[in-house]
This record gives sequence, structure tokens and C-alpha cells, in this order.
Amino acid sequence: MDEPAPLEARVLRVDARQCEVLLADGTSASATMRGRLFEERGEDRSPVAVGDRVRVELEQASWAIAEVLPRRNLFCRRASGEDIDRRQLLAANVDQVIVVNSLNQPPFSSIAADRILAACSFAGIPALLVLNKVDLVNARKLERIMDSYAGAEVPLLPTSALDETGFGALRATIAGRDSVFYGLSGVGKSTLLNRLVPGLDIQTRGTSAALSSGRHTTSFSRLYPLPDGGTLIDTPGVRKFRPYGLPPAELRLHFAEIRRIGETCRFPNCSHRTEPNCMVQEALREGTLPKPRYRSYLELIQELEQMYGGTGAPPPPGPDHKTRR
Repeated sequence: MDEPAPLEARVLRVDARQCEVLLADGTSASATMRGRLFEERGEDRSPVAVGDRVRVELEQASWAIAEVLPRRNLFCRRASGEDIDRRQLLAANVDQVIVVNSLNQPPFSSIAADRILAACSFAGIPALLVLNKVDLVNARKLERIMDSYAGAEVPLLPTSALDETGFGALRATIAGRDSVFYGLSGVGKSTLLNRLVPGLDIQTRGTSAALSSGRHTTSFSRLYPLPDGGTLIDTPGVRKFRPYGLPPAELRLHFAEIRRIGETCRFPNCSHRTEPNCMVQEALREGTLPKPRYRSYLELIQELEQMYGGTGAPPPPGPDHKTRR
């Protein structure tokens, strides 16, 4: 008897060599990655990402992933631990990344947000910066943070799960689209999703009082089809986000206000640090370039140069928009 022809499916979850996939008939099934995929994975920690479209085959009553179909985009980061030289795939084939950052408990960090936003820009994926827990900060603090992103070409949305501030706009943003929710541990991402989409029932935990940082709740990425169309991908919180593959010399292109101001610099490849006639430095002195955004740029370009080659002086101490408790 002939084996059934390969079918297309979408990956809902990845766990080591095992995946959960959504078949064309709307049912989910467990599928094992074939060994050949690992042999061909190259720089990737795992060959399959949540959101991937794959070909699956039935083998002795069990599904196996035979091929990963071409991706339209890929959201990733540099892996941690022993796999630091590898790429960790976070999500594939998405319309947007919704970057969730807490305004308090844990404190807001422009450096954390800016790293993720730069990676989204490098991947060509639109991003939305959610400023969560707006109920825990005063209006002046919120205004100061929002002003620092006025030139970043990234939409901002203050939210609160307490009174559902911003929920109408957030629901409209995800309707009919494939969205990734991503952020550091403890920023309230899981609580937002549970309130946003009834029935998800994602486990949540509070922040660490001792460390003023978040605790991990989600331990794996998971794709959820939405009742009214579209999908959302919930991702594990992380302590630090490190972009993967972003050339240091291109970083300036992924900070929108630095890119625009830098077009008038004396040197077309100006790194905006010590070069003469640098208009970015001039804007910094005049106060038209927000210091937190520039500090994020300095810290990240130094890290990228250490990873991919080049040298750079460590960033000077400066503001990071951290809300004080």
C-alpha cells in the first residue's frame, strides 16, 4: 500500500526534537523532526521555529517533519549558554512583533527595548512597543519615556491589565494578523494575553521583590490561533536580549533617528562616536537626540563589535529611563 502524500502544516510548539503542528483540517498532532533537519541546520540551535510552515509525512501511524518550507521572515536572537555562537529561532512567518516592556515592577529599560527593536528592524518585521503597567507610574514619567521615542518610527501603546487601558487598540492591532508577543521576564506579557484573549489561561507569576526583576512563566514558545482570525505567539521571557547576525557597521541604520541625523555627517560610514563633524554628536549636545536612545546604541555596537569583529570604547554612564521604586 502506498504511503500517504506529504501534507503541509504549521508549527505550534517546538520541544527538542518533538513539535506540535496544526494540520490543514484544523486538528493538532505531534510530529518528530527528522534527523536530516538537524544535519542541515547550520547556524541554528534548532532547525524548526514556531510559526514555520512544514511538510509532514505519516510514518507507521506517526507524523514526521520532512521539510521546512521557505520563510517570509524570521525573528531570532543569539542563543545563550554553550550555544552562544548559534542562532535561536523565536518565531517565523509573522506580521509583527509586539515588544512588551514594563513601566514599573520591573522598571522600564530603554536598553532592553532598543535591542529588540533593532533586531526587528534588521529582520524587516514591523514592531509595536507596548508600555505596560501604566497604572504604576505618574503621567510625567510616561510622557518622558514616550518623548524619547518620538523619532524612533515605532508606534507606542500604554497598557494596563488592571483596567484594560489600551486593550481596544491592542485587540485591533492583532486582529487578523500573525503577532509575536515578546519581552523580558516579569513585564506582564502573560497577564496581558490572558486578559486580551479569554480562554488562553497562560500561567503567570509575580516579580521578584529581591531582584526587582521578572520570573520566567512561559517556558516555551506557543502559537495560538485566534477565534476571529490571525494568530499570536507567546514566547518565554528572557533576562537579556542579544541580536544575532546584525553587522556592527549597520546598527546605525536600525535606530531611525540616528539614521536620519547621520545622513548629514561628514563621513557616510560614520559610527557616530569619535569622528569629526558628526551630526549625531551635535544633536546629542543640542538635546535633540534622546540620551537613552544613544546610550542603547553605544552599548549594542560595542557588543556587536566584540562578537563580529572591531573595537569600541565601553559606553559612558548615563540614563536608561529606569523607573525608581
